[in-house]
Amino acid sequence: MIELNHIFKRYPGGNEALSDVSFAVDKGELVFLTGHSGAGKSTLLKLISLMERPTRGQILVNGHNLGRLSPRRVPYFRREIGVVFQDNKLLNDRTVFDNVALPLVVAGITGDEVRKRVQAALDKVGLLARARGYPLTLSGGEQQRVGIARAITHRPVLLIADEPTGNLDAAMSDEIIDLFKDFNDHGVTVLIATHETRHIERLQKRVIALGRGHMVAST
Repeated sequence: MIELNHIFKRYPGGNEALSDVSFAVDKGELVFLTGHSGAGKSTLLKLISLMERPTRGQILVNGHNLGRLSPRRVPYFRREIGVVFQDNKLLNDRTVFDNVALPLVVAGITGDEVRKRVQAALDKVGLLARARGYPLTLSGGEQQRVGIARAITHRPVLLIADEPTGNLDAAMSDEIIDLFKDFNDHGVTVLIATHETRHIERLQKRVIALGRGHMVAST
Protein backbone atom coordinates (compact mmCIF):
# COMPACT_ATOMS: atom_id res chain seq x y z
CA MET A 1 0.00 0.00 0.00
CA ILE A 2 2.82 2.42 0.95
CA GLU A 3 6.47 2.05 -0.01
CA LEU A 4 9.18 4.64 0.63
CA ASN A 5 12.60 4.12 -0.92
CA HIS A 6 15.52 6.28 0.27
CA ILE A 7 13.47 9.41 0.90
CA PHE A 8 15.18 12.75 1.55
CA LYS A 9 13.42 16.06 2.19
CA ARG A 10 15.43 19.27 2.40
CA TYR A 11 13.76 22.63 2.92
CA PRO A 12 15.10 26.00 1.75
CA GLY A 13 17.87 27.13 4.06
CA GLY A 14 19.36 23.66 4.34
CA ASN A 15 17.08 22.11 6.96
CA GLU A 16 16.94 18.38 6.20
CA ALA A 17 13.63 17.10 7.60
CA LEU A 18 14.07 13.52 6.34
CA SER A 19 17.23 11.65 5.49
CA ASP A 20 17.33 8.27 3.72
CA VAL A 21 14.00 6.95 5.07
CA SER A 22 12.77 3.62 3.70
CA PHE A 23 9.87 1.44 4.84
CA ALA A 24 6.71 -0.27 3.61
CA VAL A 25 3.16 -0.55 4.94
CA ASP A 26 1.11 -3.48 3.67
CA LYS A 27 -2.50 -3.22 2.56
CA GLY A 28 -4.79 -3.64 5.56
CA GLU A 29 -2.17 -2.76 8.18
CA LEU A 30 -2.53 -0.28 11.03
CA VAL A 31 0.87 1.28 11.76
CA PHE A 32 1.95 3.91 14.28
CA LEU A 33 4.55 6.50 13.29
CA THR A 34 6.40 7.83 16.33
CA GLY A 35 9.19 10.24 17.21
CA HIS A 36 9.87 13.43 19.14
CA SER A 37 8.64 16.81 17.95
CA GLY A 38 10.61 17.71 14.84
CA ALA A 39 11.52 14.10 14.06
CA GLY A 40 9.92 14.32 10.62
CA LYS A 41 6.52 12.67 11.19
CA SER A 42 4.40 15.49 9.75
CA THR A 43 6.74 15.96 6.82
CA LEU A 44 6.53 12.27 5.98
CA LEU A 45 2.71 12.34 6.00
CA LYS A 46 2.71 15.41 3.77
CA LEU A 47 4.87 13.53 1.26
CA ILE A 48 2.58 10.50 1.31
CA SER A 49 -0.48 12.69 0.70
CA LEU A 50 1.36 14.77 -1.94
CA MET A 51 1.01 18.00 -0.01
CA GLU A 52 4.75 18.20 -0.59
CA ARG A 53 7.25 16.32 -2.73
CA PRO A 54 10.55 14.76 -1.64
CA THR A 55 13.91 16.21 -2.56
CA ARG A 56 15.07 12.74 -3.50
CA GLY A 57 13.76 9.17 -3.43
CA GLN A 58 10.70 7.22 -4.54
CA ILE A 59 7.25 6.95 -2.95
CA LEU A 60 4.63 4.41 -4.06
CA VAL A 61 1.08 4.65 -2.69
CA ASN A 62 -1.70 2.27 -3.72
CA GLY A 63 0.10 1.44 -6.94
CA HIS A 64 0.93 5.05 -7.85
CA ASN A 65 4.49 6.27 -8.26
CA LEU A 66 4.02 9.73 -6.74
CA GLY A 67 7.05 11.14 -8.52
CA ARG A 68 5.39 10.47 -11.87
CA LEU A 69 2.01 11.99 -11.03
CA SER A 70 1.38 15.21 -12.93
CA PRO A 71 -0.24 18.13 -11.06
CA ARG A 72 -3.55 17.52 -12.81
CA ARG A 73 -3.63 13.92 -11.52
CA VAL A 74 -2.99 14.87 -7.89
CA PRO A 75 -6.68 15.60 -7.03
CA TYR A 76 -7.68 12.18 -8.38
CA PHE A 77 -4.97 10.49 -6.31
CA ARG A 78 -6.11 12.28 -3.15
CA ARG A 79 -9.58 10.80 -3.55
CA GLU A 80 -8.03 7.45 -2.64
CA ILE A 81 -6.76 8.66 0.73
CA GLY A 82 -8.23 10.34 3.78
CA VAL A 83 -6.22 12.77 5.89
CA VAL A 84 -6.99 13.72 9.51
CA PHE A 85 -5.22 16.74 10.99
CA GLN A 86 -4.55 17.51 14.66
CA ASP A 87 -6.19 20.95 14.36
CA ASN A 88 -9.20 19.62 12.38
CA LYS A 89 -9.08 22.40 9.74
CA LEU A 90 -12.85 22.73 9.86
CA LEU A 91 -14.68 25.66 8.27
CA ASN A 92 -16.41 27.43 11.15
CA ASP A 93 -18.88 29.28 8.92
CA ARG A 94 -20.26 26.01 7.52
CA THR A 95 -22.37 23.36 9.22
CA VAL A 96 -21.02 19.99 10.26
CA PHE A 97 -22.86 18.47 7.29
CA ASP A 98 -21.28 20.92 4.84
CA ASN A 99 -17.79 20.35 6.28
CA VAL A 100 -18.10 16.61 5.83
CA ALA A 101 -19.64 17.00 2.37
CA LEU A 102 -16.83 19.23 1.07
CA PRO A 103 -14.60 16.48 -0.42
CA LEU A 104 -17.60 15.05 -2.25
CA VAL A 105 -18.61 18.43 -3.66
CA VAL A 106 -15.04 19.03 -4.85
CA ALA A 107 -15.11 15.60 -6.52
CA GLY A 108 -18.27 16.55 -8.41
CA ILE A 109 -20.65 14.30 -6.48
CA THR A 110 -24.10 15.83 -5.99
CA GLY A 111 -27.64 15.23 -4.76
CA ASP A 112 -28.78 12.21 -2.79
CA GLU A 113 -25.39 10.52 -3.02
CA VAL A 114 -23.83 13.35 -1.00
CA ARG A 115 -26.59 13.17 1.61
CA LYS A 116 -26.29 9.38 1.97
CA ARG A 117 -22.51 9.39 2.27
CA VAL A 118 -22.37 12.30 4.73
CA GLN A 119 -25.06 10.79 6.93
CA ALA A 120 -23.30 7.42 6.90
CA ALA A 121 -19.97 9.02 7.84
CA LEU A 122 -21.48 11.10 10.65
CA ASP A 123 -23.35 8.07 11.95
CA LYS A 124 -20.11 6.12 11.99
CA VAL A 125 -18.47 8.70 14.27
CA GLY A 126 -21.59 9.19 16.40
CA LEU A 127 -22.45 12.72 15.29
CA LEU A 128 -25.44 12.31 13.00
CA ALA A 129 -27.60 14.33 15.40
CA ARG A 130 -25.19 17.28 15.14
CA ALA A 131 -25.23 17.49 11.35
CA ARG A 132 -26.90 20.93 11.26
CA GLY A 133 -24.76 22.41 14.02
CA TYR A 134 -21.58 24.41 13.59
CA PRO A 135 -18.03 23.38 14.58
CA LEU A 136 -17.69 26.06 17.26
CA THR A 137 -20.62 24.53 19.16
CA LEU A 138 -18.82 21.18 19.46
CA SER A 139 -16.26 19.93 21.96
CA GLY A 140 -12.68 19.29 20.87
CA GLY A 141 -13.32 15.57 20.61
CA GLU A 142 -16.47 16.12 18.57
CA GLN A 143 -14.62 18.44 16.21
CA GLN A 144 -11.96 15.78 15.71
CA ARG A 145 -14.65 13.23 14.90
CA VAL A 146 -16.09 15.61 12.30
CA GLY A 147 -12.60 15.74 10.77
CA ILE A 148 -12.53 11.95 10.68
CA ALA A 149 -15.99 11.80 9.09
CA ARG A 150 -14.82 14.24 6.41
CA ALA A 151 -11.75 12.06 5.77
CA ILE A 152 -13.78 8.87 5.26
CA THR A 153 -16.83 10.20 3.40
CA HIS A 154 -15.24 9.49 -0.01
CA ARG A 155 -14.42 5.90 1.09
CA PRO A 156 -10.62 6.01 1.03
CA VAL A 157 -8.47 2.89 0.92
CA LEU A 158 -5.79 4.64 3.01
CA LEU A 159 -6.34 6.79 6.10
CA ILE A 160 -3.48 8.85 7.54
CA ALA A 161 -3.64 10.94 10.71
CA ASP A 162 -1.20 13.50 12.12
CA GLU A 163 -1.34 13.54 15.95
CA PRO A 164 -5.14 13.12 15.94
CA THR A 165 -5.37 12.94 19.75
CA GLY A 166 -2.85 15.61 20.70
CA ASN A 167 -5.39 18.05 22.17
CA LEU A 168 -7.73 15.53 23.82
CA ASP A 169 -8.07 14.01 27.27
CA ALA A 170 -7.29 10.33 27.80
CA ALA A 171 -10.85 9.03 27.47
CA MET A 172 -11.62 10.94 24.28
CA SER A 173 -8.19 10.08 22.92
CA ASP A 174 -8.99 6.38 23.34
CA GLU A 175 -12.31 6.84 21.52
CA ILE A 176 -10.60 8.46 18.55
CA ILE A 177 -7.94 5.75 18.27
CA ASP A 178 -10.62 3.08 18.57
CA LEU A 179 -12.40 4.67 15.60
CA PHE A 180 -9.26 4.27 13.52
CA LYS A 181 -8.96 0.66 14.66
CA ASP A 182 -12.56 0.03 13.61
CA PHE A 183 -11.87 1.42 10.12
CA ASN A 184 -8.81 -0.80 9.96
CA ASP A 185 -10.87 -3.82 11.04
CA HIS A 186 -13.05 -3.11 7.99
CA GLY A 187 -10.10 -3.18 5.59
CA VAL A 188 -8.81 0.40 5.52
CA THR A 189 -5.04 0.79 5.74
CA VAL A 190 -4.23 3.24 8.57
CA LEU A 191 -1.05 5.20 9.37
CA ILE A 192 -1.15 7.29 12.56
CA ALA A 193 1.56 9.71 13.67
CA THR A 194 1.53 9.98 17.46
CA HIS A 195 3.78 10.56 20.44
CA GLU A 196 1.37 8.80 22.84
CA THR A 197 2.92 5.43 23.64
CA ARG A 198 -0.20 4.43 25.59
CA HIS A 199 -2.11 3.81 22.35
CA ILE A 200 0.76 1.79 20.92
CA GLU A 201 0.91 -0.41 24.01
CA ARG A 202 -2.87 -0.84 24.05
CA LEU A 203 -3.32 -1.83 20.39
CA GLN A 204 -0.04 -3.75 19.95
CA LYS A 205 0.40 -2.73 16.30
CA ARG A 206 3.58 -2.17 14.29
CA VAL A 207 5.62 0.94 15.07
CA ILE A 208 7.89 2.96 12.79
CA ALA A 209 10.08 5.36 14.78
CA LEU A 210 11.81 8.48 13.46
CA GLY A 211 14.58 10.46 15.10
CA ARG A 212 16.05 13.69 13.70
CA GLY A 213 14.74 12.82 10.26
CA HIS A 214 16.17 9.31 10.26
CA MET A 215 14.31 6.05 10.62
CA VAL A 216 15.55 4.55 13.88
CA ALA A 217 13.27 1.51 14.34
CA SER A 218 10.51 -0.61 12.81
CA THR A 219 8.97 -3.11 15.22
